[in-house]
This record gives sequence, structure tokens and C-alpha cells, in this order.
Amino acid sequence: MKKIIYSLSILLAAYTTSIAQETPQTTEESSSFSNFFSQNMEYQVRAHFSIGGTSPLGLPKEIRSIESYNPTLQLGLEANATKWISDDSKWGVRVGLRFESKGMKTKADVKGYLTEIIQDNQKVRGYYTGKVQTTVKNTYITFPISAVYKVSSKWDVYGGLYFSGLIDKTFEGYVSDGYLRQNVPNGTKINFEEGARADYDFSSEVNRFQWGTQLGGEWKMNDHFRLFADATYGFNPVLNKDFQSISFSMHNIYLNLGFGYKF
Repeated sequence: MKKIIYSLSILLAAYTTSIAQETPQTTEESSSFSNFFSQNMEYQVRAHFSIGGTSPLGLPKEIRSIESYNPTLQLGLEANATKWISDDSKWGVRVGLRFESKGMKTKADVKGYLTEIIQDNQKVRGYYTGKVQTTVKNTYITFPISAVYKVSSKWDVYGGLYFSGLIDKTFEGYVSDGYLRQNVPNGTKINFEEGARADYDFSSEVNRFQWGTQLGGEWKMNDHFRLFADATYGFNPVLNKDFQSISFSMHNIYLNLGFGYKF
């Protein structure tokens, strides 16, 4: 029994010594982890409004002219963190989380415009000539990732990628003051005159995932407040790639203007 107690005492002493030696290292690792999020870090909240639209690149031949454009009120809120990684704090990496809406209202004069309308509770696909009004309002949760460069004590520039998930969606409108050729450019003619119109709704075809690029700059008003502007462009189409009722691809192209507060 004495030998057992003696052996257990030696093992307990060895274990206690081992713990005592490991504890400073653990504390040091915890301190390093904490320092990573406190040293050379900037935390910021932002608010912005957007001007832009869901648009093709260039004006397709089907669209004769844009008669009206209303960017409507598109707002966004963002929280981000910037880690300065260079010794002189010139270069940094910024990640964030943003809730934002993107939308517009437009009215265009079109000719031979491929679309799909609702006529007598049925969907009719064809080529439309006349007026088309479109309303878009989509809401996203967005994860931006950017490289940041400190140009001067007052100016930073940044650029990178963003990845967005769709929360709410609207892509709808109506046609009026014209006619539709069913299925083919010389198909059966359906007239819309004297105030007659037909609605369309492509909301179910809005792509649930968006990704693209952003490029911008921010000006430091003082130690806390910032003014910024950035442009964003969506790489993938707003409508699903297998959607065939519009003949051209449409992308989110927006300019964001706003202010931020650095903690």
C-alpha cells in the first residue's frame, strides 16, 4: 500500500508540474488570439443609398429608347472589420456583412422585344412592340471582401468581391400602347390600344445567388465619421440562366453613396 501511495504521489507531482509549464503557453496563445482582433483593427458601421439598375451591358437593339427612369429609394446597412496587415498600416483586408435593396422603375419604347405576358389568366410568350414598364426591387444579404489601401491620412481606397443571397424579390411590370406577335416575330397579333395593358411577373425567376465586384473609396471627416462611394457590378445575371422570356442578360449595376462610423 505504501508503494502504491508513493507511486501515486510521484504521478500527481509530475502532472501538476506539467500543467504549470503548459499554463503560461496557453495564456500566451489566448493573448495572441485576443490581440489579433484588437491590434491594427478597425470596426465600422455604414449606411448608404444606391443609384443604378438591373440592366443589360449596353442598350440592346430591341430597346429603342428609355422614356423614364426612377432609381426609387434603395438603402443598405453594413458592419465591417478591417485588419491592417502591413507594418506601416498601408494595406489591409476588410470583411463585412450588408443588408441591401437594389431596384428601379423604368419605362421604355421597344420593338420586337421578347417577353411573356399574362393575357386572360394565361401566359402568352411573344415579341412585343410598344411601351414596357418594369419595376425591380430585390433585397439581399451580402458578404463583401476587399483589399484596402491607405492613400493618405484622409483617403482609403478598396476593391474586391461580394457574394449575395436573395431575401426578397420583385421583377414585374406591364406592356401597353402596342402589340404582341405570339411565339414568333410574324405570329398572331394581339393589340393593346386605348389604355389596354397586360401584366408580366418574372419574380420567381430572380437568381437566388449573386456575386460580383466592388470598387470604391472613403474620406475621413474626423476620427470617427467617414464618407464613401463605391460601384458594384454583378457577374452573373439577375434572372436565372435558363429563363428564355427575355433575349438578353441583365445584371445588377449600382453606385452606392453613404457614410460610416468607426469605433
